[in-house]
Amino acid sequence: MSVVLMGPGRGMRWVLGRTAESTGIDFSNHLEEGLGNNILESEFFYNGGGVAVGDINNNGLPDIYLTANQGPNGLYLNQGDFRFENITDQAGVADSDGWSAGTAMVDINGNGYLDIYVCKAGDLDAEERRNKLFINNGDLTFTERSSEFGLDDPGYCTQPVFFDYNGNG
Repeated sequence: MSVVLMGPGRGMRWVLGRTAESTGIDFSNHLEEGLGNNILESEFFYNGGGVAVGDINNNGLPDIYLTANQGPNGLYLNQGDFRFENITDQAGVADSDGWSAGTAMVDINGNGYLDIYVCKAGDLDAEERRNKLFINNGDLTFTERSSEFGLDDPGYCTQPVFFDYNGNG
């Protein structure tokens, strides 16, 4: 198990005492305040981003997905020995639009690979608040398919939770 320490304005700078340089994880949820975009006008402003941990390529190592409120999200593939590779762009999961909040990994389509769900919130137009579902293609790439699964809700979602309610797998 790894411990991730994050703080306002500092981003993710170390994992269990290791630096961004030694882990390969260099991520920051930097916020820009402005008119209409501050804590007085948007109750979501300091809620923070999200973290999802799961094995996206079934190699037995936990990978990390981090969301940023006003910038691109990040997907880090575990190389072992606390070394990660940023595969965000090649995986197609940067999702820079809207206000990303909480996230979760779940095998939503039952194909044996973890997919990534991203909640959207913030004081934005409804179209910019549509949640995202990145379906794992099994080759370290993902395809956004939230509307196909009926999960592109434009509400104010801050954290997803998935569970098998009826126990059918």
